[in-house]
Amino acid sequence: MSDNPLLSLGDSYEALVNKFKVQLAGKYPQQLIAPNTVLVQQGDLQSYGYLVVDGVLGAIHDDIDGMQKCKEFYFKNEFALLFANWMTSTPAFYQLKVINEANVIKVPLTLFEQAQYQLIKQQLIAQQLIFKEAKEAFLLLNSPEQRYCYLLKHKPHWLAQLSLSQVAMYIGISAISLSRIRKRLNLS
Repeated sequence: MSDNPLLSLGDSYEALVNKFKVQLAGKYPQQLIAPNTVLVQQGDLQSYGYLVVDGVLGAIHDDIDGMQKCKEFYFKNEFALLFANWMTSTPAFYQLKVINEANVIKVPLTLFEQAQYQLIKQQLIAQQLIFKEAKEAFLLLNSPEQRYCYLLKHKPHWLAQLSLSQVAMYIGISAISLSRIRKRLNLS
């Protein structure tokens, strides 16, 4: 890892999530959704966010050459939402899809227009800013091998739920490069 201290990558605030669940209780049921289900299509306006109770969602961009780029994976107790597109009312840059079977609470984004949800909206936006700063530092201040070693040490539960090609996409390298890193680390 670099000599620069990193913010913790992608950790949810347990208290915030639990508070949000309490506010949602009885209003929006949990839904079990199959893998590869697209929740928000790239290019569409999003109407819902998804509180992940269990499973994994991903924000994936498909380019015109058929290549995929990963913006983010969302794990248990994270709120899956394309924040920039929501805040600007613009079409989604990414598709939001189910990676591993997921149990989610589907939350209409109009909910955050109500007075009683303004504080939680502000807290979710603040949390997202911290997450994005952490990921930017993770990607810019570390080599691909350092990024992978960070995940090994701090996020083994992520690695257990993602394929190697998904991990490579997340840390910004090819699957072949990740294979070479794993070989150097005697993990292949």
